[in-house]
Amino acid sequence: MRKPFYAGAVFGGVLGLVVALCMDLLLGQGIGSGWSEAVAHDLNLLFKTNFPNYHIVVIIGVIAAIGLIGFFGAVIGGLSVTLIDRFFKMLTKEK
Repeated sequence: MRKPFYAGAVFGGVLGLVVALCMDLLLGQGIGSGWSEAVAHDLNLLFKTNFPNYHIVVIIGVIAAIGLIGFFGAVIGGLSVTLIDRFFKMLTKEK
């Protein structure tokens, strides 16, 4: 069970990070807002501050948001591959 879970976790985590970064690189310029602008806006709204888009607190928030997306991708990938592995073991089990 460990090998399929770890393989799925790595795949899901990398896929989650790639999707999050591609959203920022590809869609951020087209829409006019990327991760840094969104995090800066939320922090300014929440704490009533005036952080620019490339302040250190905003960068840490962006890293945390993208890391959270990668973590959820890793958990979902690990669980999915584990379920698929158990399903195929059940199908190939001989009685």
